[in-house]
Amino acid sequence: MQNVMGLCQYNVRAFTQPEIDAIEEYDFQVPLLGHFDVETLLEDTDDITGVFRNRAEELNCWYQALTKLLADPRLRNVNYDDPETSTRVTSTEDSRSPYSPAVRRFLTGAAGDYHRHRHGYEYAVTVWALGLRAPTDYPPETRHLHLAAQELRLWD
Repeated sequence: MQNVMGLCQYNVRAFTQPEIDAIEEYDFQVPLLGHFDVETLLEDTDDITGVFRNRAEELNCWYQALTKLLADPRLRNVNYDDPETSTRVTSTEDSRSPYSPAVRRFLTGAAGDYHRHRHGYEYAVTVWALGLRAPTDYPPETRHLHLAAQELRLWD
């Protein structure tokens, strides 16, 4: 986490101690999921639905922790222009956001990690469920259309 936090603070105001405390609490609540790989997730298990159920619970915990972090008052930009009170504070920081630049970078990265894992999970469940219906006829993974070659490809 220290490397990520260091990158988030590059060339902007460093995290305040309350921001660090909030981020550390978030990190403690988030399960360590590692890289999402269907083959690794499913190897050496006889209970595939149990594995998927556990991963869904981990993702739910992660979602709850991220949602809580977004609303944490310790992350609030002290230089934020509150639209409800029309209070304006002069600052060198971006006062159009409720978060400081370092906190915005951290939250953007945390949300990106969460969404990457969630999409990987949803993809794995879909492939597994469709594979149950047609284990020998399921088509290969594709993501791009290559018009010149007139084919669907995994990579463009």
